[in-house]
Amino acid sequence: MKLKTIFSIALATTLVAGVTSCEDILKVDSKTYMFDYQNTLDSPVDTVYSVLGVIKNLQKIADRTVILGEIRGDLVTISDHASEDLRELYSYDFGSVKSTNKYDQAVDYYAIINNCNFFINKVDTTFTRNQKQVMKGEYITMLCYRAWAYLQLAQIYGQVPYFDKPITGDNAASGVKMNIKDLAKTLLLDFKDEFISYYDRYQPNYGKLGGETLGDGSKTTQHESKDLFIPIRLILGDLCLWAEDYAHAALYYHDFLAGDNRAVTTGNNTVMWLTYDFLNMGSDRYVGTIFGNNGHITYIPMEADKYSGEVSDLENIFCSTEDNYYWYQLTRSKAATAISVRQNYCYHAKRNPSNRFEWPEYIPDKNAEEEILYRGDLRLGSVMENSEVYYDDDDNNSSNYGTDYQTLNKINSEKIWLYRKDVVYLRLAEALNRCGLPQTAFAVLKSGLCEETIDSLSQVEKTRATNVDGVDISAVYSFPRRSFQKSSITWNYQTLRTGGSTQEVYCAEWNTSFGNTIGIHSRGCGDAEFDPNYTIPVDTLGGRVPTLEDSIRAVELRLIDEMALETCFEGYRFGDLMRIAMHRAADPSSPGYGGFAENDFLARRVAARDKAVMDDNVDFYRDMDTELYTKLLGDGKSLNKAWFLVLPDEKQATE
Repeated sequence: MKLKTIFSIALATTLVAGVTSCEDILKVDSKTYMFDYQNTLDSPVDTVYSVLGVIKNLQKIADRTVILGEIRGDLVTISDHASEDLRELYSYDFGSVKSTNKYDQAVDYYAIINNCNFFINKVDTTFTRNQKQVMKGEYITMLCYRAWAYLQLAQIYGQVPYFDKPITGDNAASGVKMNIKDLAKTLLLDFKDEFISYYDRYQPNYGKLGGETLGDGSKTTQHESKDLFIPIRLILGDLCLWAEDYAHAALYYHDFLAGDNRAVTTGNNTVMWLTYDFLNMGSDRYVGTIFGNNGHITYIPMEADKYSGEVSDLENIFCSTEDNYYWYQLTRSKAATAISVRQNYCYHAKRNPSNRFEWPEYIPDKNAEEEILYRGDLRLGSVMENSEVYYDDDDNNSSNYGTDYQTLNKINSEKIWLYRKDVVYLRLAEALNRCGLPQTAFAVLKSGLCEETIDSLSQVEKTRATNVDGVDISAVYSFPRRSFQKSSITWNYQTLRTGGSTQEVYCAEWNTSFGNTIGIHSRGCGDAEFDPNYTIPVDTLGGRVPTLEDSIRAVELRLIDEMALETCFEGYRFGDLMRIAMHRAADPSSPGYGGFAENDFLARRVAARDKAVMDDNVDFYRDMDTELYTKLLGDGKSLNKAWFLVLPDEKQATE
């Protein structure tokens, strides 16, 4: 049976309860509701079809979740050929977005939530076969999907109506609007402690989906069904992070990565220069491995063609294709380029085998003739390629085609990722930092968390972990040792540049082999572990000893840049900016202290998206869109509606 057929049957099954028009739910004068037929899901077949039906609905919001997470951030800009829908979003004039804008359709998120609510309220979790509650796994799966959909919805619309039951004529107007912090706290109440161990044993697995041979001999993409489900520890970690329960967030993320019988390491895949002269970037084990078919944790499966169902349009938005006549619509912003260029690529050298003296070597002039995508951090050049296309003079209609050819190598049109391991490590670092463990958090970026790294952390910090708001999270220091692999070394004389001078030294064409663990920063910045300039950046203010708050806020600056370098164009950016702005409002030194968020943190970055300065010695935010900055700043601390799209009922109320 084809994937399309499975999803079609599943969708029909989940909609049998009688959803006639979810869109009307969000209109204040709606007379259309879901009718509650009081039927109960009491068959394992019902539950399988119901879960697959929700996955079918997830396909509808896959692209827009990525687009809305990026176009409101600081890392993308529109091209001259961007669609009107994208232009409306990029302008930040959300009150004027047309009702036809395909990205502004809250109804599709509520369709997911409503189907999850129907399942959660109607399934018979006591149904037992062979001493196993056979439908409990699907029940937990639906809790995870619903929580994820609500978190996306709140990041897009700010304050959203919350429903925990199927929407009917009796309760359609009763949804209480919540911001994302309150929503996360509420959703956490649905998850019982026992669910984690149960889900470890009985997470649904329907085998392989798809993979059928078509009439032309090609095969549809085959999906492992287990890859379509959200790991319970990750959604719990996310909920705790948004709810600002950092201790439990750190524990959930840690337990997913390195809990009992687990070892999800970072691996050692990088993109790097191979020689000291920075002319031979011959090793790119980054984009192909990290973003290949095996780089994911969870994803939304998409169809291969429109005949089969819902397809992704991300490739036509970010890439030059025949379908769009090579006119891509979104590309990197100046801010994305500047964040990358401002990094230091560190090449670690050894004097000789018997002398362990080590020193770093840096790319000499980041503003020289190197292609801009390969100055500083190399990940941007690995995931995005730009070239110029030339047409023959006699090429018919060549003027209709773009000449700037762009490829975004992160895109897999049949798999829209929700989680991958580096995203989890970055969120672990975010949580650890706000637990008051900035050294530990920074280790995720600089050297990678492993037993050797943990041994070097201060005892003061480790002691602090035993009581984080009354919670002992010292278990986060349980990571396996870093396993090494041998690397070949060729020794010879070379001229080495150090401190502006040159010297003949006996050294090696050699790169550190970190085996199964590296710092995330080393993905594109060389041997970050040996870079003395990559540290927690604290301004000592004329000799003042930095406080713990200073260090936490400084690590967050490193962290938000690392999120840009590692996860650009994947749909996380606006949420990352918003979440860290919320964290910082708890700091007494923050201009947003005591409010919803430190609005300046987000406003300053987004307003500089098209004007950011590349030069290391110039204020990154010296040039910005002051009108946009003022709009996004608001009063500096309250939940700012200018950050969010407008729900249909709110638009209707103002018309």
